[in-house]
Amino acid sequence: MKPYAGLQVVEFATVGGVPFCGWWLAQQGAQVLRIANPQARELGVPVPADGDIGQWGRQSITLDIKSAQGQAEALRAIDTADVLLEGFRPGVMERLGLGPQLCHGRNPGLVYARLVGWDRDGAWAQHAGHDINYIAMTGALHALGAEQVPLNLVGDIGGGALYALAGVGAALFARSRNGRGCVVDTAMAAGSLHLMSAIWGRMAAGAWTDAPASNVIDGGVPWYRTYRTRDGRHMAVGAIEHRFYLNLLQGLDLDPAALEPREDPARWPALAAALAQRFATQDQYHWAQHFEKREACVTPVLSLHEARAHPVNQKSFGTREPGVHPVAVPVFEART
Repeated sequence: MKPYAGLQVVEFATVGGVPFCGWWLAQQGAQVLRIANPQARELGVPVPADGDIGQWGRQSITLDIKSAQGQAEALRAIDTADVLLEGFRPGVMERLGLGPQLCHGRNPGLVYARLVGWDRDGAWAQHAGHDINYIAMTGALHALGAEQVPLNLVGDIGGGALYALAGVGAALFARSRNGRGCVVDTAMAAGSLHLMSAIWGRMAAGAWTDAPASNVIDGGVPWYRTYRTRDGRHMAVGAIEHRFYLNLLQGLDLDPAALEPREDPARWPALAAALAQRFATQDQYHWAQHFEKREACVTPVLSLHEARAHPVNQKSFGTREPGVHPVAVPVFEART
């Protein structure tokens, strides 16, 4: 059962979070029509068509929406659409004669979803930016560790696409009750900031230190970080709860009484050194097998190829020529 079966979506091809939105909706059964510009924009990261998420699962047409003919054809598609997706800078769609006011005049039930980098009405509305800039300005990159670049998962996808998709779902639910469409306006910077809600709450309560790698879940403690193995690979340790921590030590054949107490932060460097020394005595494969049946929250850090082949991920991958990609979650099952 596909929850969005029959949903008609018009997506204006762009970068950032919009391509993920279109692909996710297509995976959930929506019919997505992608309107592409005849002059491809320079993206800085060339991607073959087969590897371009923005082209998966869609019907695609090329329109010059700067021309009267292109605008007219785009409007005809929008007239019968349930959802519109666009990710241009503020004001672009209005200047093209494709803004929400005009579209709602023709199609009152349209859910007009727009995704921008910065607050549409803010001082930086017209600033260029990418994922790394959005998460840098919201404190997220600082908390993650400025040397770490978390792909484009936090700003584009987490703070952008997933918030936009949540908004689209809410708007469709509201429309099912009142029959009216609306505008879903999402900013990737604002979404990235909202993703940090729990961290802001902890900091306000004095339970979070505003420095990287100084808290429990940011690698600040020895029992929640990665450790290098003998073969230069890594193991991920997430033994936060005391019972998992004891199982970690048991799995490493370490006596808790002989180690520095984990309650004393001053002793953490010595404790981390002891764990690191032990992990370095064996290859990753050994530790992966060793901890697989232990309740210690210890797992290998897999490469992309290894993750695709691992049994734990088999149901999360689907096939599409010429390769393999993750399927959409959650899975909806019909009840009988």
